[in-house]
Amino acid sequence: MEEVSNMQNTRKLRLLDANILYSIAGILFFTIGAYFQKLNFNLGLITTQYFLILLPPIIYLIVRKIDLKKTLRLNKISIKHSILIVFITLLMYPIAISANTLLMLLMSLIGNLNIPQLPTATNTNEYMILIFIISISAGICEEVFFRGFILPGYENLGKKKAIIFSSILFGIFHFNLYNLLGPIVLGLVFSYLVILTDSIFAGIIGHITNNGFAVTLGFIINKMSVPISESQEVLETVEMSTTMALFINLIFFIIVSIITMSIASRLIKIIKKDMDNKNNMVDLNLSQNILSYRNLDENVNFADFIPLIVVLLLFLWTSITQIKEIIYLG
Repeated sequence: MEEVSNMQNTRKLRLLDANILYSIAGILFFTIGAYFQKLNFNLGLITTQYFLILLPPIIYLIVRKIDLKKTLRLNKISIKHSILIVFITLLMYPIAISANTLLMLLMSLIGNLNIPQLPTATNTNEYMILIFIISISAGICEEVFFRGFILPGYENLGKKKAIIFSSILFGIFHFNLYNLLGPIVLGLVFSYLVILTDSIFAGIIGHITNNGFAVTLGFIINKMSVPISESQEVLETVEMSTTMALFINLIFFIIVSIITMSIASRLIKIIKKDMDNKNNMVDLNLSQNILSYRNLDENVNFADFIPLIVVLLLFLWTSITQIKEIIYLG
């Protein structure tokens, strides 16, 4: 009995587990989630986040008797590191914008873009609702799913590959070609910070900060927007192609990103140093420790990736549809 108990306590998430649940969640998000969001965006998004994204991994871990606390990395994070992560996330925001802008620039070369717009707040009540739904709820639910479940499952391939693959899956899960590279960049940042601090709260704080900043920025822009008549006069005076506008924006954000990335790297080094001093588990040479390939699962094989096929096909179908629309509008 004791041996069985020990086996259950040491049982860990497999790559196949991560891919199975990712596939199920992706299908549910693409179908049921999209349906409810069309009926009522806010209510549909809340339903999607809590019931289709947050709940499944928790139930899965409980049913398979996998240590919930250890797998999800439900470990405390210091106030100092929490504050640093907020600033790191804000400093990485321009890089995510640059990534999305680059892809949209390439897409604009084949036609006119029709960028899906998320709702933005026009008053304080709407702002608070969006902060709760898009920032807080998404930050908690998506981090538990991707950095708490998918990331540990992929750590069987090594931490470097886990960070990269889980981040790519995070980008694909948005099912939006316009918003593919940005989430991948942020996924890389959040995954790295979660592994570095050994706490899911690092990802949650970063995710809430990023989405909260986007919601706040949209609210401020709405407040500061000029009347339609005035904006039309400006558009008549200055004519610029979408491609040229995106190119100028890309150059601007790349310049800003170079500056912000250098500052963010310094802040990350502070966290690394603190963690090294705390438990000697994090080596300043990344290749020798936190991103090492130790304790890999030699049983991983191609069949473990088969569950991803359906979601990848759905993403491909969405991407082709968006590209066709761009060509048609062009």
